[in-house]
Parts: sequence; structure tokens; C-alpha cells
Amino acid sequence: MKKLIPLLLLFTLTLTGCQGLLLTPLWIIQGRDEPPKHDILLKGEQRVAVVPRALSSNAFELQNAPQDIARQVNHLLETKTKNKKLRVVEQSKVEKWLDNCNNNFDSFVEVGNDRSINADVVIGFTIVGFQIRDPQNPYMAQGKCQIQVEAVEVASGKVLSSDTLELIYPPSTPIDITDPNKASRLRSEFVTVIARNIGALFHPHVPHEIRAIDADSINLHRF
Repeated sequence: MKKLIPLLLLFTLTLTGCQGLLLTPLWIIQGRDEPPKHDILLKGEQRVAVVPRALSSNAFELQNAPQDIARQVNHLLETKTKNKKLRVVEQSKVEKWLDNCNNNFDSFVEVGNDRSINADVVIGFTIVGFQIRDPQNPYMAQGKCQIQVEAVEVASGKVLSSDTLELIYPPSTPIDITDPNKASRLRSEFVTVIARNIGALFHPHVPHEIRAIDADSINLHRF
């Protein structure tokens, strides 16, 4: 009973207006946003487009990964950038433009300049390498990719930021994907890992949220 007294006292104080005691544990649980590596989208009235490109020749592995990643990045920028003047171009417009040119374009500026896009900034990413299945053992898989990410000012063509991401998922070891459902889940989660890492370059984020899906990947071994 004695051990319960401090807990009851704490509970009573939080209910009687001691907000500091109430907010502190919430801060610990929720975490705190850290600023993005690049703050170019956080201020001012801007129209931004997310444009994917793939140089990888492994079409079977890629499938719709570039589009899926771009849609998630688009959503992250729209919901997490916290700039009320920021306008994110509908991803369907970007996809339509890319379909019309068969995904063949010279630069991200070219896409942003089109009247249907009309972007001030393009967040463009290029998938240089992308792999899910182990080439030596098709029943083992571990997502691996190399992606180049650029933010380009459309009017001037100036590269505002440039990063290269090398991601592995799950980070520890390949997993058995004899079950097709497990292979599909791995691919879906890997796409989300990639999108989160791209988005976090430009929007405030809680670091553990970016890493959380890596911890969850342990569950893939328990199917």
C-alpha cells in the first residue's frame, strides 16, 4: 500500500492543475520533433512536386516501387512539413506527366516547368540500385537500395540539396520468403522505410519513428 501513495499523489497533482507533471511524461512518450537536415520547405509560399526516377535495370524487382515511394513522400511532405503556405502537387498529376513521356526526361527542372505541374521546387529522387531477393538464393530476401535525392529550384535550376541514401531492410539479416505473403509484406515495408528516410530530409520528425519500422521487422521472422 505504501508503494501506491507516491503514484496516487502524482495522479492527484496532475488532476488539480499541476500541468508540468502531466506534460513531462507525455513528452517522454511522444518524443520531440527534430528539424530536418534541409529546411528549404519550412518557410514561405512554395509549390513542390515529388518526382521519381529509376536508373536500375532490374525492372522485375522494381515494379511500381518508384511510384509507391513518391506517393508516400508526397503525403509525408503534405502532412508533416508544418508550413501552411506549402502546396504539394497532386502525385496523380506527376504520374500522368511521367506516363506521357514514358518516364523519359532530361532533368527534374523539365518536369517542374510543365504547366500541369508548375512547381517552384522539385524533390526528385533517383533509384540507382534496388534489390529484394538474394540473387544467390531466391527464397531469401533483404531489401537493399541506393537512392540519390535532390531538391531543385525550378526557376534557376539550382540544386538546393543533394543526398545519397543507402538503405538495407531488415538491417540485420536476410529472411526466408518461401511464403509469398511474407515477400509481399517485406516489399511493402521496405518501400515505407525508403519513403520515411527521404521525407525526413525535409520535414520535422521524431527520429525513433523513422527507425521504428526497423524494430518491427523482427516480426517478419515470426510468420
